[in-house]
Amino acid sequence: MSSPAIVCTGMCDTKGAEVRFLAEMVAANGGRPVIMDLSLGGAVDWADVSLQEVLACTGVRVEDVLAAPRAEASELVGRAGAAKILELHSRGECDGVLSWAGSVGTSTATRVMRALPFGVPKIMLTDMTSGDLGTWVGNKDIYIVNPTLEQGINLVTRRAVANAAAGIVAMARVGAITAGVKPLCAVTSYGTTTPTVQRCRAFMEARGFDTAVFHAVGVGATMEDLVRSGLITAVLDITLAELINDMFGSPFRFPASWEGERLTAAGAMGIPQVVVPGGLDQLAFGTLNTVPARYLDDLKAGRRPSYRGTGRPYSHNDGVTILSPSLEEVGRVARYMAERLNRTQGPTAVVLPMRGWSAYDQSEKLATRERGWAEGNGDGPTWEPDPERPEWSRRSTLMLEILGEQLDPGNQNLDLVAVDQHILDPALADLLNRMIGEMLDGTWRRGAHRDLDVRRGLAAP
Repeated sequence: MSSPAIVCTGMCDTKGAEVRFLAEMVAANGGRPVIMDLSLGGAVDWADVSLQEVLACTGVRVEDVLAAPRAEASELVGRAGAAKILELHSRGECDGVLSWAGSVGTSTATRVMRALPFGVPKIMLTDMTSGDLGTWVGNKDIYIVNPTLEQGINLVTRRAVANAAAGIVAMARVGAITAGVKPLCAVTSYGTTTPTVQRCRAFMEARGFDTAVFHAVGVGATMEDLVRSGLITAVLDITLAELINDMFGSPFRFPASWEGERLTAAGAMGIPQVVVPGGLDQLAFGTLNTVPARYLDDLKAGRRPSYRGTGRPYSHNDGVTILSPSLEEVGRVARYMAERLNRTQGPTAVVLPMRGWSAYDQSEKLATRERGWAEGNGDGPTWEPDPERPEWSRRSTLMLEILGEQLDPGNQNLDLVAVDQHILDPALADLLNRMIGEMLDGTWRRGAHRDLDVRRGLAAP
C-alpha cells in the first residue's frame, strides 16, 4: 500500500489549523489525507468529508447539533461519524484514522475510531492522557499519544504530530498479515480456572489452532467483537466471571463505551462454542475500600457468606477483593445466559460442573495446591454446598434448575449437560475438548453426551 488513505478528523470549527496540520504531516510521510469534519459548533466548507455528509448517515441535521447541549451534540456527531467512517473503510477510503483534540473532541473522535475493525490503525493525540482512558479506548486497539498541548502548532507539538503521522502511515502500509496465520480459538480464563484453560489450549493447538486467551475482567467484550469480525472461528467460553461483575458494579466489567452484548457473537456467527460458568462464584472488586457499603453490610449481618465467618470478604491479592455472590445474583446471571444462548444459530453446549466453578469454589476434600487451594486451608473461600447434595455447589443446583427451565428445548443447536465434576477436574477439560472437537468435525449433535448428565433418567431439556 504505497499511499494509504488516512482519515484526519476532529472539530474543524475550533481545531481547524490542527486538523489541517495532521493532514500535512500525513501527506509529508507518503499518506493520502482525507479530512473529516466532526465539528459541534458549526460546519466548515473546506473538509473533504463535510459535517453535513457525516450527519446524513444517521439523518441528523447540523441545526440539531447546534441546538443540543454539548454532551448530546458530541453523541450525535460521534454516532454519525462512526457510521461514516465504516462507509469510508468499506470503500477503501480509510486505511487508518488520526485525530488531535481536547476532552470533548477526544470523546467524539474515539467513538468514531471504535467503530473500525481491529487492526485498522487508530491514533488519538490528546492532552487528557493523565486521566482514565478507558471510556475512550473501550475495547478497541486505539493508540493514545500525548501531544502535551491541546492545540497550537509550535516547537513542542510539531514533533509529536509528525511522529504520530509517520506512525500511522507506516502502520497502514503493513496491511493484513496472512503469512503463517492459523485458525483462532478464543478461550476465556481466570487464574482460578487456569488448569482447565491450559488443558483446553493444548488440545486446540494440537489440532492446528492458535488460541487467544481472554482474561475475564471485561475483555470478553473484545472477544465478542473479534468473533463478529470473523477473526475467531471457535470459542471455549470457560470463564464467565465478568457477567456477574458487570451486573453488580464491579470495576472488572465491560467498558462503558461498549455497545455489544456478551454471549451473542458466536451464536450469531454460527461458530462452535462450549460455555462453562467458570468464575461465577466470585464477585470481584478492587481494594477493600472500593467494595460498596451495601455489600460490606451484608457480610457483617450474615446476609452474604463471609470468609471463614469473619464478616469480611476474601483478599485475592493487594488489589482484588472477592465476595461470594448471593443466590439471587446467580439467578439473574443464569437467566441472562439462557436468554442470550437461546438465540444461537451454531453448535452450542452449556456444560455445568456441579462440584464447583473455580479454585475458590471447592470443598476441602478436593483442595490441593495443584488445584489452586492448598490442602489444610479448609473449604475454598466461595464454596457453598447444596444442603441436599453437599458434594455439589448450591449455586450449581440453582443454575441447573433455571437453565433447565429456560433454555429453549426447540433449538437443536443448543444443549445443556450437567456433570458430577468440578471445573478443575481433568475429566471436565477432556469433555470440553471432545465437544469442541466434534463441533469442528461436524459430528456433534444435541444430546450426544446425555450419558454424563446428572439428570439422566429425568426429562432433560
